[in-house]
Amino acid sequence: MLEHQQLAQIICAHGVTISTTRATLQRAPQSPLSTCPDATAESDEKIVRILVEALRRQDMSIIVSESFDQWARLATEAKRLGLVSFVEAACPSTISISCHAALSTGRINPEVTFRKVLRIVVSGKVIMCRAVFGDSLNECRDGGGTDFEMDRYTSRFFLKHSNLEKAFDQLASSGYRLIHSNTFAPSQQMPKHASKDDSQFIHHSQFVFHRQPKLCPPTDSNTPAGN
Repeated sequence: MLEHQQLAQIICAHGVTISTTRATLQRAPQSPLSTCPDATAESDEKIVRILVEALRRQDMSIIVSESFDQWARLATEAKRLGLVSFVEAACPSTISISCHAALSTGRINPEVTFRKVLRIVVSGKVIMCRAVFGDSLNECRDGGGTDFEMDRYTSRFFLKHSNLEKAFDQLASSGYRLIHSNTFAPSQQMPKHASKDDSQFIHHSQFVFHRQPKLCPPTDSNTPAGN
C-alpha cells in the first residue's frame, strides 16, 4: 500500500479525478501538473489520463487505442501543461530528404556502375529533424532564429554524410516510414563538381517519410493511473 502522502489526485472537468503518485508527476517537475493543483480543472479527463499514463512509462511513450482521433486536442493540452516531448509524440511528423546523385560507369569495366551522392538535403520541422539526425545534421545554411523554434519548419538543413542508407536507418529507428519517392533528371547541365563520366546519369531523388503517433490495441481506459 502506498502511503497517503505519496498519492496525488488530479481534478479534471466535471469533478472527475485521476489517481496517481507524486513520483509520477515529478517526472515533469516544471509542468503545472506537479506545481498547480487546478491546472486541469477544465480539462477533459480522457486526454489528461493519456498524458499521466505516459508519464508512468519508462520511455514516457504515448499509447492510445487505434480508434483515437483527438490528436490535436492531445497536443494542445500537452503544450499547455508544458510537456514538450509529448507535444512532439502527439503530432504526426513528415520529413523529406532529397539529393542529387550520379551513376558513373567503371573505367575498367563499363558494365559496373557506382552511385555518387552529392548532398542530402533535409526538410521538415526543425525540432524533429534534430531529434532524428542529431550530430549528423548540418544547420549552417539555415538562417532561422530561436523564436518559435518548436513550430518552425525548414528546407535548408543537409547531412554531414552522403550515405542514403544511413539516413534511411536514422529515420526508421525514429519510427518514420517511407510513403513516397520520385526520381527525375533535372537538366542536362552538370554541377561543376561532377565529372564528365557522370553527365548522362545525373538525377535528382526525393524521399518522403511520415511518422504517425504511436498506436496500440484498445486498453481499459477506466483503469486508474496508479504508479
